[in-house]
Amino acid sequence: MKRKISIYFLLAVTAYVHRTIHNFNLFSSDNKNNPDDERIGVMATRLYILFTIIGLIILSCYTLLLTHSHTYTIKGPSLSKFEDLHSMHSLTLNCPCSNFSMSHARIMSLYPRYHSICSSDYLKDYWLSYFGRVEINLDSVDFLTTDFRTSGQSFFKLITILCVTANETVENALKVFRSNRLVTMNALSRSQFHIETTRRLKQFQEQTIASFLGLIELIRSSIQTNQLAEETWTNVGPLSIYNNETSKWSFRFRPRDFYTNSCSCAVSDQCTRPVGFYLQETDNMLVPPNIIVPGLVLGCYAMDSLLLSTLECFYEKKCIKLLVDGYYFDVVDLVRPLDIRAVQIEPLRNEGSRFYPNTTINEIFSQLFIEDWINSSNFTAYYERCAPAQCTYTIQKRFDAGHMFTIMLGFYGGLSTILEIILPSLVKTSLQLWIKRKKPVQSDNPNVITTGKIMSLLFHSIK
Repeated sequence: MKRKISIYFLLAVTAYVHRTIHNFNLFSSDNKNNPDDERIGVMATRLYILFTIIGLIILSCYTLLLTHSHTYTIKGPSLSKFEDLHSMHSLTLNCPCSNFSMSHARIMSLYPRYHSICSSDYLKDYWLSYFGRVEINLDSVDFLTTDFRTSGQSFFKLITILCVTANETVENALKVFRSNRLVTMNALSRSQFHIETTRRLKQFQEQTIASFLGLIELIRSSIQTNQLAEETWTNVGPLSIYNNETSKWSFRFRPRDFYTNSCSCAVSDQCTRPVGFYLQETDNMLVPPNIIVPGLVLGCYAMDSLLLSTLECFYEKKCIKLLVDGYYFDVVDLVRPLDIRAVQIEPLRNEGSRFYPNTTINEIFSQLFIEDWINSSNFTAYYERCAPAQCTYTIQKRFDAGHMFTIMLGFYGGLSTILEIILPSLVKTSLQLWIKRKKPVQSDNPNVITTGKIMSLLFHSIK
């Protein structure tokens, strides 16, 4: 008996649920006695539920694929926090500087290390006294102007001048560079900072060298173009010409032709000949020296002689002894003894130099005698000066339950409002149009099909 009651109860509940679902109506008419309005409401309800489910499914799929942004703000980040943020969110991190301008001197240091010749003993007075010899008898010594004991004086004086000039040029340029400012609106990362400072340091080095060498080259070309006479007559020689018609002598200059490879100073500044020591009785510049100094050459002008020479002799003790011994060549007991410090002078050291001993002085000078630049950049000082008040970064997320729920809730609210407005009218209008398409029949026909019957049929057909 109890089992039958349970079955009847279950059947009753099932029938009630089925009837409730079957007659579920969100658009109930005020006139409950009009079956047509009730059926239209039920049909509109079913369409409403169908469209809502389809819309929510489509929106769910779209929301799952859609990315959205979350922006976070960190107040007063420390250097370590900033670097952590940059390592994780480098593409979206934005940290505006409180102080966006700072001098190079605050964050960068730059110092040149010069070639050893510029600080060597060869530029000191006791070595230069080699060329300021004091003869025992003023009339007993007479050297050619091409002899090293004469021409060497301009060689070392020019090196001194060029070293001092290079140093002053670099120091003046460094003062300007240190006063220049780095401007960054947003804090740079450590790698970006080092890239930027390295670029600026390299640009400074290149521009400083280029501007100075441009001026020197202009001076050299002006001298070459104007064919100025060298004091030692190395580029031109005096020539006296007697004019028989006027019975007068004229004084002219002619280019020297004692250089190798038939080179003429009138057309080239690359003419050279070896430098060395000559016997006193030699009065002809055309003959080669009796003792040649390795690496040193004589050019059209003193500047050419220096730049086309090398310092290889001054790296070797044997060659330096040749110079010391050459001081007395063919003039033993005719000149005062050489300063003992000059006799004991040490050769140049090549350790840590990027230039080979046989590198021309022109190549060394083209780098302003600079071996390398000692530079550093201080990222900590930069960040402390920048001092960003806050950092913001953005994270892109593809799925967020809260965001998805908010979108779907808003979508449902808008969709339900639209459907509630248009569905009842749409269903009613559709039914009326469907009725009009049917063939009209006479009202007295016993088989006449009423609107109620048609709606009943439609209603049952979409159950």
